[in-house]
Amino acid sequence: MSAISSMPASKRRTRMHMSSVGWLLTVFISSAIVLFAMLYWATDSYLVHEVDERLVGEVAEFHSVGRAEAIANIAALSRRDVASSRPYGVFDADGTWLAGNIRVLPRARNAKPFNYTQPVDDGHRTVIGHFRGIIVPTISGVRIVVGHSTDEIRYFDHTLVKMLCVGLTLTIILAVGCGAALNAMSNRRIRAINLTVREIMAGQLSRRLPTRGTHHDLDRLAEIVNTMLDEIERLVAEVRGVCAGIAHDLRTPMTHLRAGLERARRRSNTVADYESAVDAAILQSDVVLNRFTALLRIAEIEADGRRASFGDVSLDTVLRDVVDLYEPVADDRGLSVSVHAPEPVRVHGDVDLLFGAIENLLDNALKFTPSGGVITLEAGIEAGEPILYVADSGPGIEAGEREAVLRPFYRSPSQQAQAPAGHGLGLSLVAAIARVHDADVEIHDNEPGCKMVLRFKGSVLARSIAASRV
Repeated sequence: MSAISSMPASKRRTRMHMSSVGWLLTVFISSAIVLFAMLYWATDSYLVHEVDERLVGEVAEFHSVGRAEAIANIAALSRRDVASSRPYGVFDADGTWLAGNIRVLPRARNAKPFNYTQPVDDGHRTVIGHFRGIIVPTISGVRIVVGHSTDEIRYFDHTLVKMLCVGLTLTIILAVGCGAALNAMSNRRIRAINLTVREIMAGQLSRRLPTRGTHHDLDRLAEIVNTMLDEIERLVAEVRGVCAGIAHDLRTPMTHLRAGLERARRRSNTVADYESAVDAAILQSDVVLNRFTALLRIAEIEADGRRASFGDVSLDTVLRDVVDLYEPVADDRGLSVSVHAPEPVRVHGDVDLLFGAIENLLDNALKFTPSGGVITLEAGIEAGEPILYVADSGPGIEAGEREAVLRPFYRSPSQQAQAPAGHGLGLSLVAAIARVHDADVEIHDNEPGCKMVLRFKGSVLARSIAASRV
């Protein structure tokens, strides 16, 4: 095994994290250096440009002076108090010095600013001074050199460099300190998240990642993960409930099946006895298979691939088709079934699934509504969303059981007494179909009876009469 693979995971993560922090600090410090360098360059360029502007102005002033006037003016300017910082010199065409405190004609182009140095007496000693100069050609043939000291600019540049270095050092210290503080805070939060995740992995599905109620990235990520954990907890609870429901619900038919076969082995003597036992076994097997078929149907509906068959469905037409199918059953039981769909209602979904959902709702209403009762089915548009009602005049569903009846295999004691047939998966199937269609299942009191509501939303398409006519 290589050294990298044998390295503990925590050390690898620490090195990777520190490497990321190092890259961020490198980018930040490099950006600060570039910024300070640009500030230095811009300041120095501005000061030199100001000096050059003054020198260029001297060209227009001295260009038209005569020889004698040039010598006299330069001699006077060279005797001023500021002559050491603003020197002048006048030279003949061959470079011979005529006047001024610039003794040597620099080798430079006419009317173009240039840098040069010359000795300067500061009162105690002679030093080398730095100047910016320009050569002014005159109409009389002499050339005038105008200078301007740049020592103050150089001193300012040196001071600016020191200040920028101090500022850069403080910036680096501040960046490293802030980076270390943020790294420590992030590690503290990550440790808390890691501890919570380990508790969740240990089976405590009710635990959630800690949040601080801010808009920090970790907070938003924790909220997303917590939402996912809510859904996972719900699904796990459903799986546990389904497993318990299957075990409980199949125990009775499997017990009957085994007992029947046991009796047939011990007591049956004729072919008719064996045929009767086999028929009973087949009946109990069908009960078991029907339960598994319903569970597989729910799993198939909740699969994402089912949405591939979605299309534009006329909900009111499907409603009438279901009622036409069950109307003879309602007549046999002495029930009145009515449909109210005054306008076309269209949704985006699977026609077979929607037919199955309405069929299960109507079948439940027929089972629990006593003879002489009334069942009403209605489709319409409410608040811009398609909505479906199935209301009956039966005993209704208690408020405390309205969520439980949507779970697989749940049947209230009153339902079992009134309709022992069935396996408690009808409303679970309706809930699965509603979820895949982005619809909500609501259970209300019909006073008397129960009102089942399917309220479509999200990607569902609702069309009014005017829109359908267009």
